[in-house]
Amino acid sequence: MGFSPREVRRLLKRLGIQDLNLEEVSNVTKVMIYLGDGSVIEINKPVVARMRMSGLTIYQVQTSDADVRVSKQAVPQTTPSMIITAAPTQSAYTPSEEDVKLVMEQTGCTREEAVKALRETNGDIAEAIMRIQQTRQRQ
Repeated sequence: MGFSPREVRRLLKRLGIQDLNLEEVSNVTKVMIYLGDGSVIEINKPVVARMRMSGLTIYQVQTSDADVRVSKQAVPQTTPSMIITAAPTQSAYTPSEEDVKLVMEQTGCTREEAVKALRETNGDIAEAIMRIQQTRQRQ
Protein backbone atom coordinates (compact mmCIF):
# COMPACT_ATOMS: atom_id res chain seq x y z
CA MET A 1 0.00 0.00 0.00
CA GLY A 2 2.98 2.33 -0.02
CA PHE A 3 5.25 3.60 2.72
CA SER A 4 4.31 4.26 6.31
CA PRO A 5 5.40 7.61 7.75
CA ARG A 6 8.05 5.77 9.76
CA GLU A 7 9.51 4.18 6.60
CA VAL A 8 9.51 7.54 4.81
CA ARG A 9 11.30 9.14 7.77
CA ARG A 10 13.96 6.39 7.69
CA LEU A 11 14.48 6.76 3.94
CA LEU A 12 14.79 10.53 4.21
CA LYS A 13 17.27 10.18 7.06
CA ARG A 14 19.39 7.88 4.87
CA LEU A 15 19.32 10.59 2.21
CA GLY A 16 20.51 13.15 4.73
CA ILE A 17 17.17 14.94 5.05
CA GLN A 18 16.46 15.21 8.77
CA ASP A 19 14.52 18.46 9.18
CA LEU A 20 11.28 17.01 7.83
CA ASN A 21 8.52 16.97 10.43
CA LEU A 22 6.55 13.89 9.33
CA GLU A 23 3.88 12.36 11.51
CA GLU A 24 0.96 10.02 11.00
CA VAL A 25 -2.52 11.46 11.50
CA SER A 26 -4.21 8.82 13.59
CA ASN A 27 -7.81 7.58 13.49
CA VAL A 28 -8.66 8.99 10.05
CA THR A 29 -11.69 7.15 8.75
CA LYS A 30 -12.41 8.93 5.46
CA VAL A 31 -11.03 11.64 3.18
CA MET A 32 -13.38 13.47 0.80
CA ILE A 33 -12.01 15.62 -2.03
CA TYR A 34 -14.52 17.87 -3.78
CA LEU A 35 -13.57 18.79 -7.35
CA GLY A 36 -14.67 21.89 -9.21
CA ASP A 37 -16.76 19.90 -11.70
CA GLY A 38 -18.95 18.51 -8.90
CA SER A 39 -17.17 15.17 -8.66
CA VAL A 40 -16.28 13.79 -5.25
CA ILE A 41 -13.39 11.46 -4.51
CA GLU A 42 -14.17 9.46 -1.39
CA ILE A 43 -11.23 7.63 0.19
CA ASN A 44 -12.13 5.12 2.89
CA LYS A 45 -9.70 3.64 5.41
CA PRO A 46 -6.79 5.91 4.40
CA VAL A 47 -3.37 6.17 5.97
CA VAL A 48 -2.70 9.90 6.31
CA ALA A 49 0.66 11.49 7.05
CA ARG A 50 1.27 15.18 7.75
CA MET A 51 4.55 16.81 6.77
CA ARG A 52 5.46 20.32 7.92
CA MET A 53 8.21 22.39 6.41
CA SER A 54 8.84 26.08 5.84
CA GLY A 55 5.41 27.14 7.06
CA LEU A 56 3.56 24.68 4.81
CA THR A 57 1.68 21.54 5.74
CA ILE A 58 1.48 18.70 3.23
CA TYR A 59 -0.91 15.79 3.67
CA GLN A 60 -0.13 12.44 2.11
CA VAL A 61 -3.11 10.09 1.71
CA GLN A 62 -2.61 6.39 0.94
CA THR A 63 -5.16 3.64 0.44
CA SER A 64 -5.90 0.69 -1.79
CA ASP A 65 -7.79 1.22 -5.06
CA ALA A 66 -10.71 -0.79 -3.67
CA ASP A 67 -11.29 1.89 -1.01
CA VAL A 68 -11.59 4.80 -3.48
CA ARG A 69 -14.92 5.86 -4.93
CA VAL A 70 -15.51 8.71 -7.41
CA SER A 71 -19.00 10.11 -7.81
CA LYS A 72 -20.66 13.10 -9.42
CA GLN A 73 -22.49 15.45 -7.00
CA ALA A 74 -23.63 19.01 -6.86
CA VAL A 75 -21.27 20.80 -4.52
CA PRO A 76 -22.38 23.95 -2.68
CA GLN A 77 -20.07 26.91 -3.23
CA THR A 78 -19.14 27.05 0.45
CA THR A 79 -17.89 23.45 0.54
CA PRO A 80 -14.16 23.16 1.23
CA SER A 81 -12.06 21.39 -1.36
CA MET A 82 -10.98 18.62 1.00
CA ILE A 83 -12.32 17.27 4.28
CA ILE A 84 -10.54 14.78 6.52
CA THR A 85 -12.65 13.15 9.20
CA ALA A 86 -11.28 11.29 12.15
CA ALA A 87 -12.89 8.93 14.59
CA PRO A 88 -13.22 10.22 18.14
CA THR A 89 -9.93 9.56 19.80
CA GLN A 90 -9.06 8.42 23.23
CA SER A 91 -5.51 9.60 23.10
CA ALA A 92 -3.02 7.26 24.70
CA TYR A 93 -0.67 10.23 24.97
CA THR A 94 -0.31 11.76 28.41
CA PRO A 95 1.61 15.04 28.46
CA SER A 96 4.53 15.40 30.83
CA GLU A 97 4.38 17.97 33.60
CA GLU A 98 7.26 19.81 31.94
CA ASP A 99 5.35 20.12 28.64
CA VAL A 100 2.20 21.29 30.42
CA LYS A 101 4.13 23.98 32.32
CA LEU A 102 5.86 25.15 29.16
CA VAL A 103 2.56 25.56 27.28
CA MET A 104 1.03 27.35 30.27
CA GLU A 105 4.01 29.75 30.50
CA GLN A 106 3.97 30.53 26.78
CA THR A 107 0.21 31.10 26.53
CA GLY A 108 -0.98 32.06 30.01
CA CYS A 109 -3.65 29.36 29.75
CA THR A 110 -5.00 27.10 32.47
CA ARG A 111 -3.59 23.66 33.17
CA GLU A 112 -6.72 22.04 31.69
CA GLU A 113 -6.39 24.02 28.45
CA ALA A 114 -2.71 23.07 28.17
CA VAL A 115 -3.38 19.36 28.76
CA LYS A 116 -6.27 19.36 26.27
CA ALA A 117 -4.19 21.09 23.57
CA LEU A 118 -1.24 18.74 24.10
CA ARG A 119 -3.50 15.69 23.86
CA GLU A 120 -5.17 17.00 20.70
CA THR A 121 -1.76 17.56 19.10
CA ASN A 122 -0.29 14.31 20.42
CA GLY A 123 2.42 16.20 22.31
CA ASP A 124 3.40 18.70 19.62
CA ILE A 125 4.21 21.64 21.90
CA ALA A 126 4.47 24.25 19.15
CA GLU A 127 1.13 23.24 17.64
CA ALA A 128 -0.52 23.18 21.08
CA ILE A 129 0.70 26.73 21.76
CA MET A 130 -0.50 27.90 18.33
CA ARG A 131 -3.95 26.35 18.86
CA ILE A 132 -4.40 28.05 22.20
CA GLN A 133 -3.25 31.40 20.80
CA GLN A 134 -5.57 31.09 17.79
CA THR A 135 -8.51 30.18 20.04
CA ARG A 136 -7.86 33.24 22.18
CA GLN A 137 -7.59 35.50 19.13
CA ARG A 138 -11.04 34.38 17.96
CA GLN A 139 -12.61 35.22 21.31
